[in-house]
This record gives sequence, structure tokens and C-alpha cells, in this order.
Amino acid sequence: MQKGRLVKLIGILALITVIAAGVIHYVPLNLFTVQQKPEQPPQKVYDYYIIRDESTNEILMYVPIVVSIDDELISESNKRYKIVKIEENQAYARFVEDLNLKVMEK
Repeated sequence: MQKGRLVKLIGILALITVIAAGVIHYVPLNLFTVQQKPEQPPQKVYDYYIIRDESTNEILMYVPIVVSIDDELISESNKRYKIVKIEENQAYARFVEDLNLKVMEK
């Protein structure tokens, strides 16, 4: 009697294993994978960029190079800014800090 129960238990476990393997094999793999962020489209390159203060919209400078988010700049008034947004050839910079830059004289 014990041997019959053991054979039934092993058969049931084997059947469950086969069913589980089949379900895992046929379930789409994207249910178990981490979804990646879509790739950002490349930024269009312009001949020059106008960098503006984000809060006042004041023009800080014109630059003939490609700017990217997180680039930093120091204005003529020794203020450090960080680029936070780019729309076409307009880059918007957020004020970070005032710098104390001393001019060394000879």
C-alpha cells in the first residue's frame, strides 16, 4: 500500500514539473525581463547655441559648440550655471553658485 502511494506521489510531482516547464517555456519572455528605457533620439546639431538663465530668461552667452545637459559654464559675472534643458538651439541653465575668482596681477 505504501509503495502505491509513493508511485502516485512521484507521478504527480513529475506531471507538475512537466506542466511548469511547459508554461515557463511558452510564456513570453518579456513578462520576466526588466523593461529598458527607450533610446533617446539624437540631438540635432546647430551652428551655435544660445544659453539663457532658466529663471530670468536672460541671455548668458552664445557658443559655437554643441551643448549637452549637465554641461557647466561660468558667466562673465563669475556665476556658475548648469545646463538643465535644451530646446532646438536654446539651452537653459540653472544658477548653481557665485564664484570668488580673483584676477592675479603681475
